[in-house]
Amino acid sequence: MDAQIKDWLTRFQRDKDIEALEGLKNHCRSMITPLIAEFEQKHGKEAGDLLRDKWDQRFYFIFTKYQLDVGLPLESFVQNTYRFYFMQVLKKAGYSKQ
Repeated sequence: MDAQIKDWLTRFQRDKDIEALEGLKNHCRSMITPLIAEFEQKHGKEAGDLLRDKWDQRFYFIFTKYQLDVGLPLESFVQNTYRFYFMQVLKKAGYSKQ
């Protein structure tokens, strides 16, 4: 993992540094955008718009849970966590009956 990303994670988790959180958001956006596109393709443009509006609402909470020492790649963590979160958002909005 890139030293800058480790620094952002450490600063955010230790100090609740909002600037570090913004760095993480900007970095993770490219991991989250394809997930939104996947759900949009399956459920339609309105579902994609909903996820675009919601993706950062839980970002703070989600990144309080990431643990550097576990060794899980950040991309796997982001994709798996956001896939679950997006499924919950869509289910609550009536898009998915799973």
